[in-house]
Amino acid sequence: MAWIFYPLSITLADNGNYQNFLVGDRAAGMGGAVVASTRDMDACYYNPSGLARVTGSRISLSATLYGIYNIWAKEALGPGKSYKAREFESIPSAFGSILNVSDRFSLAFAVLTPDEIDYNAQKSFERYPYQPGILQSDYYSVTLDDTMMWIGPSLGFRASDRLSLGMAAYVVYRSSVRKQAWTYLYTKEGSKEVVQVLSRQYSIDYTNYGLLGILGAQYMLTDDIYLGATVQTPSLNLTGNGDLFYAAALDNPEQDELVNAKNMKSKNKLSTKFSAGIGYRVPSRYGFELDITHYFPTNYTELTGDDTWTGEQVSLGVRKKSVTNFNIGGEYYINECYPLRLGFFTNLSAAPYPDPEENVISRQIDMYGVSAGIGMETEHTTINLGINYVWGDGKSQGLDEDFNPTVVDARESYLFVFLASAYIF
Repeated sequence: MAWIFYPLSITLADNGNYQNFLVGDRAAGMGGAVVASTRDMDACYYNPSGLARVTGSRISLSATLYGIYNIWAKEALGPGKSYKAREFESIPSAFGSILNVSDRFSLAFAVLTPDEIDYNAQKSFERYPYQPGILQSDYYSVTLDDTMMWIGPSLGFRASDRLSLGMAAYVVYRSSVRKQAWTYLYTKEGSKEVVQVLSRQYSIDYTNYGLLGILGAQYMLTDDIYLGATVQTPSLNLTGNGDLFYAAALDNPEQDELVNAKNMKSKNKLSTKFSAGIGYRVPSRYGFELDITHYFPTNYTELTGDDTWTGEQVSLGVRKKSVTNFNIGGEYYINECYPLRLGFFTNLSAAPYPDPEENVISRQIDMYGVSAGIGMETEHTTINLGINYVWGDGKSQGLDEDFNPTVVDARESYLFVFLASAYIF
């Protein structure tokens, strides 16, 4: 079995940070702290039991006006060659509808995009002569397009005046394209004469389908104090396939590499998640909430198949450790129809610490986020506008002067503006 080396962890989109983006409208302003008090479309993702207390059927749509993604890794491409990129992003959107069947029972259907990243970057460097009279120019490019989408129904029902229960089932679709390419061009100083060209290329392209479920409960401790809890099952892999290509043309022909695996089996496994929250809410006046979410560890083989040339089995593994995140948020209503919301949340990394000696290629960046939003609520419509900012630093995999993996400092941040609207009928 061959384990393919990741040239750079920059293309590891699914790097273990679970809250890069906040799904929903009220939740996006509240820092994602709605497990105990949600009672709108946010419930489909955070706690389906909140659907039981929805008043009126509705159609909801949330989208992002724009987003900015920043990443920096010190000398990730070699000594004196730091990687830095800033990209405008198309950030996740969500759509759903709720059918209020009765005072105690509601059905919903949602299409959610809880994680997405799409960017392209190119870098070039020139160094002092590699040899006397020889100039080295390095060219690097990366393409990353990774999207995860949840599609499925939810339901909530009131078991009693104070207890609500709910469940949801989702088909999880993931599409991932990750490419990197290096070109090392050696030319004679003062001329365009090419002495040598070396290169490395790396490409993964796959799609995958899976299933997961969510069970939730909410309990009214008093008329104003709410408790909530959910359990998200690990995703069950259904089907998936993809391709992998890796080639290296180096100075020593004996070190040249070529791997070309087609129609590989792909797998995407979301970990088990448990959330609990306590909230205080006076409708149309004010409220606040604190949530705690624990993600259990998970290990799986992302891609497995046979090399077209050698027949040797090729595999890529993913390992994530357990991690606990916190969300806290508050809201205050002006004239009972204009909510102002603020939130703070952690986005700690479940990725293992990068360790080239153990072939652990990862990007471990513990992140933190803030959110703010303003809305308008009428009898038949809601509109929410806000901003989310997530930032952090940590460690990533880089390259030393001999192109061997090493550990480097890294930073990452996301900034995006969201707009959400719902029509109630």
